[in-house]
Amino acid sequence: MKFNLNPVLRKEAKTTVRTWRVGVLLAIYSGILASVAVITFTMFIKNMVYGGSRYEELPTIYMAIESLQLVLILFIVPSLSASAISGERERQTLDILLSTKMSPLSIIMGKLMASLSKVILLIISTIPVFSLVFLFGGVNAKHIMEIIIFYLITALYVGSIAIFVSTLFKSSRVSNAVVYGVGLFLTLGTLFITVMYFQYLSFKYTSTGQNPSQAFSIPYYLYLNPLMGYGSLMIHQLGGASMIPGFRSLNNIPNAWIINLVVETIVSIGLLLLASWKLNPIKKSKKKRMRKV
Repeated sequence: MKFNLNPVLRKEAKTTVRTWRVGVLLAIYSGILASVAVITFTMFIKNMVYGGSRYEELPTIYMAIESLQLVLILFIVPSLSASAISGERERQTLDILLSTKMSPLSIIMGKLMASLSKVILLIISTIPVFSLVFLFGGVNAKHIMEIIIFYLITALYVGSIAIFVSTLFKSSRVSNAVVYGVGLFLTLGTLFITVMYFQYLSFKYTSTGQNPSQAFSIPYYLYLNPLMGYGSLMIHQLGGASMIPGFRSLNNIPNAWIINLVVETIVSIGLLLLASWKLNPIKKSKKKRMRKV
Protein backbone atom coordinates (compact mmCIF):
# COMPACT_ATOMS: atom_id res chain seq x y z
CA MET A 1 0.00 0.00 0.00
CA LYS A 2 1.52 3.28 -1.13
CA PHE A 3 1.20 6.29 1.14
CA ASN A 4 0.81 9.56 -0.75
CA LEU A 5 2.57 12.28 1.19
CA ASN A 6 1.64 15.88 0.57
CA PRO A 7 4.17 17.18 -2.03
CA VAL A 8 4.64 20.47 -0.21
CA LEU A 9 5.26 18.64 3.06
CA ARG A 10 7.69 16.25 1.36
CA LYS A 11 9.64 19.11 -0.19
CA GLU A 12 9.72 21.17 3.02
CA ALA A 13 10.75 18.13 5.07
CA LYS A 14 13.65 17.27 2.76
CA THR A 15 15.01 20.79 2.60
CA THR A 16 14.63 21.30 6.36
CA VAL A 17 16.16 18.04 7.58
CA ARG A 18 19.24 18.49 5.41
CA THR A 19 20.15 21.76 7.07
CA TRP A 20 22.06 22.20 10.32
CA ARG A 21 19.47 24.57 11.74
CA VAL A 22 17.16 21.77 12.89
CA GLY A 23 19.85 20.20 15.06
CA VAL A 24 20.80 23.56 16.55
CA LEU A 25 17.15 24.39 17.23
CA LEU A 26 16.61 21.04 18.96
CA ALA A 27 19.74 21.48 21.06
CA ILE A 28 18.84 25.03 22.13
CA TYR A 29 15.19 24.18 22.82
CA SER A 30 15.92 21.05 24.85
CA GLY A 31 18.84 22.75 26.58
CA ILE A 32 16.69 25.65 27.76
CA LEU A 33 14.01 23.38 29.21
CA ALA A 34 16.55 21.04 30.81
CA SER A 35 18.42 23.98 32.35
CA VAL A 36 15.23 25.43 33.80
CA ALA A 37 14.27 22.01 35.21
CA VAL A 38 17.67 21.48 36.83
CA ILE A 39 17.87 25.03 38.23
CA THR A 40 14.31 24.87 39.61
CA PHE A 41 14.92 21.46 41.15
CA THR A 42 18.19 22.59 42.73
CA MET A 43 16.58 25.69 44.25
CA PHE A 44 13.68 23.58 45.53
CA ILE A 45 16.03 21.12 47.25
CA LYS A 46 17.97 23.97 48.90
CA ASN A 47 14.77 25.60 50.14
CA MET A 48 13.48 22.26 51.43
CA VAL A 49 16.71 21.70 53.39
CA TYR A 50 16.30 25.07 55.10
CA GLY A 51 12.58 24.55 55.68
CA GLY A 52 11.38 26.93 52.97
CA SER A 53 9.70 24.30 50.79
CA ARG A 54 7.64 21.18 51.33
CA TYR A 55 7.74 17.89 49.45
CA GLU A 56 4.11 18.38 48.34
CA GLU A 57 5.18 21.46 46.37
CA LEU A 58 7.49 19.44 44.11
CA PRO A 59 5.01 19.46 41.16
CA THR A 60 5.82 23.18 40.81
CA ILE A 61 8.88 22.00 38.86
CA TYR A 62 6.49 20.36 36.40
CA MET A 63 4.51 23.60 36.14
CA ALA A 64 7.66 25.62 35.54
CA ILE A 65 8.74 23.32 32.68
CA GLU A 66 5.30 23.26 31.10
CA SER A 67 4.83 27.03 31.36
CA LEU A 68 8.16 27.70 29.67
CA GLN A 69 7.41 25.18 26.95
CA LEU A 70 4.05 26.81 26.23
CA VAL A 71 5.70 30.24 25.94
CA LEU A 72 8.33 28.84 23.57
CA ILE A 73 5.67 27.20 21.41
CA LEU A 74 3.66 30.43 21.23
CA PHE A 75 6.78 32.25 20.01
CA ILE A 76 8.22 29.56 17.71
CA VAL A 77 5.10 28.51 15.78
CA PRO A 78 4.39 32.01 14.34
CA SER A 79 8.01 32.37 13.22
CA LEU A 80 7.74 29.05 11.34
CA SER A 81 4.33 29.67 9.77
CA ALA A 82 3.89 33.42 9.26
CA SER A 83 5.99 33.49 6.08
CA ALA A 84 4.61 30.26 4.59
CA ILE A 85 2.62 31.93 1.80
CA SER A 86 4.05 35.45 1.84
CA GLY A 87 7.53 33.94 1.50
CA GLU A 88 6.43 32.14 -1.65
CA ARG A 89 5.15 35.44 -3.00
CA GLU A 90 8.47 37.14 -2.27
CA ARG A 91 10.39 34.34 -4.02
CA GLN A 92 7.87 34.53 -6.89
CA THR A 93 7.17 30.80 -6.63
CA LEU A 94 3.54 30.98 -5.48
CA ASP A 95 2.22 31.05 -9.07
CA ILE A 96 4.20 27.89 -9.80
CA LEU A 97 2.57 26.14 -6.84
CA LEU A 98 -0.89 27.29 -7.90
CA SER A 99 -0.31 26.05 -11.47
CA THR A 100 0.22 22.46 -10.27
CA LYS A 101 -2.51 19.87 -9.77
CA MET A 102 -2.55 20.60 -6.05
CA SER A 103 -5.59 22.37 -4.70
CA PRO A 104 -5.16 25.55 -2.62
CA LEU A 105 -6.27 23.60 0.45
CA SER A 106 -3.54 21.00 -0.17
CA ILE A 107 -0.94 23.76 -0.42
CA ILE A 108 -2.18 25.34 2.80
CA MET A 109 -2.23 22.01 4.64
CA GLY A 110 1.23 21.11 3.34
CA LYS A 111 2.69 24.38 4.58
CA LEU A 112 0.97 24.01 7.95
CA MET A 113 2.05 20.40 8.43
CA ALA A 114 5.62 21.29 7.50
CA SER A 115 5.68 23.93 10.22
CA LEU A 116 3.96 21.73 12.80
CA SER A 117 6.28 18.80 12.09
CA LYS A 118 9.16 20.84 13.50
CA VAL A 119 7.12 21.73 16.58
CA ILE A 120 6.16 18.08 17.10
CA LEU A 121 9.84 17.17 16.90
CA LEU A 122 10.64 19.78 19.54
CA ILE A 123 7.90 18.52 21.86
CA ILE A 124 9.00 14.89 21.54
CA SER A 125 12.63 15.81 22.17
CA THR A 126 11.73 17.32 25.57
CA ILE A 127 9.80 14.32 26.92
CA PRO A 128 12.94 12.96 28.69
CA VAL A 129 13.05 16.17 30.71
CA PHE A 130 9.89 15.03 32.51
CA SER A 131 11.76 12.00 33.89
CA LEU A 132 13.02 14.35 36.61
CA VAL A 133 9.44 14.87 37.78
CA PHE A 134 8.58 11.15 37.56
CA LEU A 135 11.32 10.37 40.08
CA PHE A 136 9.38 12.05 42.89
CA GLY A 137 5.78 11.48 41.85
CA GLY A 138 2.90 13.93 41.76
CA VAL A 139 2.69 13.71 37.96
CA ASN A 140 1.79 10.60 35.97
CA ALA A 141 1.80 9.54 32.32
CA LYS A 142 -1.82 10.67 31.88
CA HIS A 143 -0.83 14.23 32.78
CA ILE A 144 1.98 14.14 30.22
CA MET A 145 -0.37 12.90 27.49
CA GLU A 146 -2.90 15.64 28.33
CA ILE A 147 -0.32 18.40 28.15
CA ILE A 148 1.12 17.03 24.89
CA ILE A 149 -2.37 17.00 23.32
CA PHE A 150 -2.86 20.54 24.57
CA TYR A 151 0.44 21.62 23.01
CA LEU A 152 -0.37 20.01 19.66
CA ILE A 153 -3.81 21.61 19.35
CA THR A 154 -2.46 24.96 20.52
CA ALA A 155 0.30 24.73 17.91
CA LEU A 156 -2.35 23.93 15.28
CA TYR A 157 -4.39 26.92 16.43
CA VAL A 158 -1.50 29.38 16.35
CA GLY A 159 -0.18 27.93 13.09
CA SER A 160 -3.60 28.30 11.43
CA ILE A 161 -3.74 31.95 12.45
CA ALA A 162 -0.24 32.48 11.04
CA ILE A 163 -1.06 30.71 7.76
CA PHE A 164 -4.24 32.74 7.30
CA VAL A 165 -2.45 36.02 7.97
CA SER A 166 0.31 34.94 5.57
CA THR A 167 -2.24 34.73 2.74
CA LEU A 168 -3.34 38.34 3.37
CA PHE A 169 0.02 40.09 3.01
CA LYS A 170 2.78 40.02 0.41
CA SER A 171 5.62 40.80 2.81
CA SER A 172 6.92 38.26 5.33
CA ARG A 173 7.90 41.04 7.72
CA VAL A 174 4.38 42.41 7.76
CA SER A 175 2.94 38.91 8.22
CA ASN A 176 5.22 38.22 11.17
CA ALA A 177 4.39 41.55 12.81
CA VAL A 178 0.63 41.05 12.38
CA VAL A 179 0.75 37.44 13.63
CA TYR A 180 2.63 38.39 16.78
CA GLY A 181 0.28 41.32 17.31
CA VAL A 182 -2.78 39.05 17.04
CA GLY A 183 -1.11 36.54 19.35
CA LEU A 184 -0.39 39.16 22.00
CA PHE A 185 -3.98 40.36 21.88
CA LEU A 186 -5.44 36.84 22.14
CA THR A 187 -3.21 35.96 25.10
CA LEU A 188 -2.25 38.99 27.17
CA GLY A 189 -4.78 41.42 25.68
CA THR A 190 -7.88 39.37 26.49
CA LEU A 191 -6.53 38.61 29.96
CA PHE A 192 -5.95 42.32 30.63
CA ILE A 193 -9.47 43.20 29.47
CA THR A 194 -10.94 40.45 31.65
CA VAL A 195 -8.96 41.47 34.74
CA MET A 196 -10.03 45.10 34.34
CA TYR A 197 -13.65 44.02 33.89
CA PHE A 198 -13.48 41.82 37.00
CA GLN A 199 -11.95 44.67 38.99
CA TYR A 200 -14.82 46.90 37.88
CA LEU A 201 -17.39 44.27 38.95
CA SER A 202 -15.62 43.79 42.28
CA PHE A 203 -15.69 47.53 43.00
CA LYS A 204 -19.30 47.82 41.86
CA TYR A 205 -20.66 44.97 43.97
CA THR A 206 -18.49 45.74 47.01
CA SER A 207 -19.68 49.36 47.09
CA THR A 208 -23.30 48.18 47.13
CA GLY A 209 -22.66 45.57 49.85
CA GLN A 210 -23.27 42.57 47.58
CA ASN A 211 -21.13 39.48 47.18
CA PRO A 212 -18.94 40.03 44.08
CA SER A 213 -18.06 36.35 43.66
CA GLN A 214 -21.51 35.64 42.22
CA ALA A 215 -20.93 38.03 39.32
CA PHE A 216 -17.70 36.38 38.15
CA SER A 217 -17.93 33.95 35.25
CA ILE A 218 -15.61 33.04 32.41
CA PRO A 219 -16.18 35.36 29.41
CA TYR A 220 -16.80 33.40 26.23
CA TYR A 221 -13.99 35.13 24.35
CA LEU A 222 -11.46 33.68 26.81
CA TYR A 223 -11.97 30.27 25.23
CA LEU A 224 -9.94 31.67 22.34
CA ASN A 225 -7.03 32.25 24.72
CA PRO A 226 -4.52 29.35 25.06
CA LEU A 227 -3.39 30.71 28.44
CA MET A 228 -6.88 30.25 29.86
CA GLY A 229 -6.92 26.65 28.66
CA TYR A 230 -3.47 26.08 30.13
CA GLY A 231 -4.52 27.51 33.50
CA SER A 232 -7.60 25.29 33.55
CA LEU A 233 -5.47 22.24 32.67
CA MET A 234 -2.98 22.98 35.46
CA ILE A 235 -5.85 23.32 37.96
CA HIS A 236 -7.28 20.03 36.65
CA GLN A 237 -3.95 18.23 37.05
CA LEU A 238 -2.47 19.83 40.16
CA GLY A 239 -5.50 21.34 41.89
CA GLY A 240 -5.81 24.78 43.46
CA ALA A 241 -7.62 27.96 42.53
CA SER A 242 -6.43 30.82 40.46
CA MET A 243 -5.04 33.83 42.29
CA ILE A 244 -6.72 36.26 39.88
CA PRO A 245 -10.21 37.40 40.98
CA GLY A 246 -12.88 35.84 38.78
CA PHE A 247 -10.59 33.15 37.37
CA ARG A 248 -11.46 31.03 40.40
CA SER A 249 -14.54 30.11 38.39
CA LEU A 250 -12.27 27.79 36.42
CA ASN A 251 -12.63 25.41 39.36
CA ASN A 252 -16.36 25.28 38.73
CA ILE A 253 -15.80 24.24 35.11
CA PRO A 254 -13.47 21.22 35.30
CA ASN A 255 -13.57 20.76 31.52
CA ALA A 256 -12.82 24.38 30.63
CA TRP A 257 -9.52 23.34 29.02
CA ILE A 258 -11.36 20.77 26.89
CA ILE A 259 -13.83 23.43 25.74
CA ASN A 260 -10.85 25.67 24.95
CA LEU A 261 -9.30 22.94 22.77
CA VAL A 262 -12.58 22.29 20.95
CA VAL A 263 -13.03 26.00 20.22
CA GLU A 264 -9.42 26.28 19.01
CA THR A 265 -9.89 23.27 16.72
CA ILE A 266 -13.07 24.72 15.18
CA VAL A 267 -11.42 28.12 14.67
CA SER A 268 -8.36 26.45 13.14
CA ILE A 269 -10.48 24.56 10.60
CA GLY A 270 -12.35 27.74 9.70
CA LEU A 271 -9.14 29.75 9.23
CA LEU A 272 -7.58 27.05 7.04
CA LEU A 273 -10.68 26.97 4.82
CA LEU A 274 -10.64 30.78 4.59
CA ALA A 275 -6.93 30.71 3.74
CA SER A 276 -7.49 28.20 0.93
CA TRP A 277 -10.39 30.29 -0.38
CA LYS A 278 -8.23 33.42 -0.30
CA LEU A 279 -5.45 31.59 -2.14
CA ASN A 280 -7.73 30.17 -4.85
CA PRO A 281 -6.69 31.69 -8.22
CA ILE A 282 -10.09 30.83 -9.77
CA LYS A 283 -11.76 33.19 -7.30
CA LYS A 284 -9.45 36.00 -8.43
CA SER A 285 -10.15 35.37 -12.12
CA LYS A 286 -13.89 35.50 -11.46
CA LYS A 287 -13.49 38.88 -9.75
CA LYS A 288 -11.59 40.25 -12.74
CA ARG A 289 -14.31 39.08 -15.12
CA MET A 290 -16.98 40.69 -12.98
CA ARG A 291 -15.08 43.99 -13.03
CA LYS A 292 -14.73 43.92 -16.81
CA VAL A 293 -18.43 43.24 -17.22
